[in-house]
Amino acid sequence: MIDRTRDAEQVFRRICEDASRPRHIRFAALYAVLLRLRREERLTDYTEMVGRHEEEFGSEPYFHTFRAVILRLEGSLASLLQAIEHSREAARLLPEIPGVQHQVAEFIAEYMEQRESAPRSGELEEAEGLVDRAITLTHGRVAHYFETKARILCLRDEFQAARSLVRRAIELEPKEGQDYLRRISQYQTTRVKIDVFAQRADWLKARDDFRQEMGHFRTQQLELLGLLAGIVAFVASTANIASQVTGATGVRLITAMSGALIVVFSSFFWMGGGNNWRRSIISTSVGALLLSIGLLAPDWLVHRP
Repeated sequence: MIDRTRDAEQVFRRICEDASRPRHIRFAALYAVLLRLRREERLTDYTEMVGRHEEEFGSEPYFHTFRAVILRLEGSLASLLQAIEHSREAARLLPEIPGVQHQVAEFIAEYMEQRESAPRSGELEEAEGLVDRAITLTHGRVAHYFETKARILCLRDEFQAARSLVRRAIELEPKEGQDYLRRISQYQTTRVKIDVFAQRADWLKARDDFRQEMGHFRTQQLELLGLLAGIVAFVASTANIASQVTGATGVRLITAMSGALIVVFSSFFWMGGGNNWRRSIISTSVGALLLSIGLLAPDWLVHRP
């Protein structure tokens, strides 16, 4: 009726202000005016209209949705949370009205998009359940509901499914509607938002992978520093002992120490990802040979009088 009525806002305003008309007709006219004001994002006029008629119609269950819209248009997270509570109350009182059920899901999705932290347990499930109910009640004929579900799936990192639902919304949007261009622009904005969220998810994954790799690298560096400190202590101790013993024994200690160092560094090179296995085998063999000579060779092999 709004789309088919010329100067719809003025017509329905006059009906709403006409006290001679039945109350339910006047309330329907009020809803029609508020719907136009909401779609045009005219917060001041919307707030003024709601405030003027709240005393008369404030007990209507649907009035909770009007209060929710005012709070949502204020723009802050705190007011958006209050808007969600009003929408939930309206959904509880009007369980068979798809638009009321959808409003809760839409506001929850908007709140989670603006909030930096991850969704809490149950939030996405509540929003998805409500929008699915709205889609079921309308037999899947309302395009805007599919766009809201796409936003919810995007928050769940199901980007491909979200893009498909946006395409579905664009196909379903009636071209003869007064708000067709505005709706299509909104759907395209949602499509861009999905791409941004997908890129952010990829970036966060790359960041987490980088942090994990840096953690492994720091661990390896600490292990290497510990190894080097142990080697320095080992060399110093061996040299100190060798300087206090007889010549043959000192030579054997130095030889064993050299072999042990070669074996340690060859093993460390291999464990660190070295791909030249022939060089590693040769160096390990040389180190093992020197270590064996130092530990097992008789005195005459390492000492000549």
